[in-house]
Amino acid sequence: MKATIRPKVAGARLRDSVPPPYRSEVVKGIKADGEYTVILCAHAERDVVSSPELDRAFRRMDTPAPDGIIVVGTVFTEEARELAKEHGARIVALRNAKWTDESARQRQL
Repeated sequence: MKATIRPKVAGARLRDSVPPPYRSEVVKGIKADGEYTVILCAHAERDVVSSPELDRAFRRMDTPAPDGIIVVGTVFTEEARELAKEHGARIVALRNAKWTDESARQRQL
């Protein structure tokens, strides 16, 4: 699935820019007057966000908003988490589970 990038979302509008299950978590620690880049990844119940998917989103993204990048998805692989960390992005996930790119790929077969 191709990630959706919202380049400049006002902190006050951040809650409304993500699906309902993520709303309470996404607003933690944000500034209402801030501006954020939101990367909305796969968020169906069985979706696992892998590093190649997240890498493509980062490459498509222009200059990030001044107050940071927030990546939203169901669950992320260890490699995707590391990639987000390298870009200074905050991850908001529904679940925390031990996935790797390889185990996620095997699941799809």
